[in-house]
Amino acid sequence: MDKPVQVNSDITVLPSHLPLPIPGHGYVGINAFVLKSQQPVLVDTGMGIEADEYMSALESIIDPSEIQWIWITHDDADHIGNLEAVLARAPKAKIITNIIGVARMETSWHINLDMVHLVNPGETLDVGDRMLHAVRPPLFDSPATMGLYDPKSDAFFSSDCFGAFVPEPVPNAQDVASDALLEGFGMFNKGNHPWVHLADEKKLGSVLNVVKEMNPQTILSAHLAPATGMLDQFLKTMAQLPSADPFVGPNQVEIEQIMAQVNAGQVPTVEA
Repeated sequence: MDKPVQVNSDITVLPSHLPLPIPGHGYVGINAFVLKSQQPVLVDTGMGIEADEYMSALESIIDPSEIQWIWITHDDADHIGNLEAVLARAPKAKIITNIIGVARMETSWHINLDMVHLVNPGETLDVGDRMLHAVRPPLFDSPATMGLYDPKSDAFFSSDCFGAFVPEPVPNAQDVASDALLEGFGMFNKGNHPWVHLADEKKLGSVLNVVKEMNPQTILSAHLAPATGMLDQFLKTMAQLPSADPFVGPNQVEIEQIMAQVNAGQVPTVEA
C-alpha cells in the first residue's frame, strides 16, 4: 500500500500498485476510495494480498464501523479483495452493486441479498447529504461495471476506465509528464478494454459525450492517481482508440528478463 492521498475534504484515496512494472509500459495503480458523505461510502476494497496493509490504511481514514455503503465498481479481484474483511468490521454496511455483480461474486462466496442494495446505471443512491449517480463508464471489462458520479464533490469514480500505465507510482496524475501520461493512458485503456477496436467510433463518441456533458472536475480511476482538470485530454485520446494499434503485452522472454532482474536484487526496468 502507498500513503493515503486526500483529494478534498470528503474524498481520500487508498492507493496501491502492482509490485512489478509491465515491461515496456510501466506501473499500474490499484485504488480504493473513502467518501465521507453523511452516510460514509467505501468505493472498492483493494487487493487481498495486501489485507493487513489495506485495513490499516482504511482505519487511518475512518472507523470501519461507520461505513454504511460499500460501492463495488465491479467484481474483479483487485476491487473485492478485502470485501469480507471490511464487512466483518462494518456491520451496518450494504454492498452496492447490480444483479450481475451479485451473480458473479456468488461464485466465490455466498452473498445474502439482505447484505446488498441493488442499483443500476442511470439510478441514484441517497447517502444523506448528496445523491450519488450510478454511471456505466465508456469503457469497461466486466458486465457488472458501475461507476459513480458525486455532484457535490464533482468527482467521477470511473472504475477501470481512465486508468493509465505510469513510469512510477505518483500521488496525483499531474505529477506525470503529459506525453508519458497520455501514452500510458491510451495503452492501458486499449489493453484493459480490447473490444474498443471493434467499437463504432460514432457510437463510442456518443458515450464519451455523456461523460463530457457530466463534466466532472476530477476523475478517480481505480488505475490512475486522481486526475483534476484533465477530462478533455482524456476524452480526446479515448476517442482515437478504435483505430489505434492494439495493445501487445510482454512475451515470455521479456517476463523472464524482468524476473531475472528481480531475482538478482535489481530494480526491474520497463523497457521491452
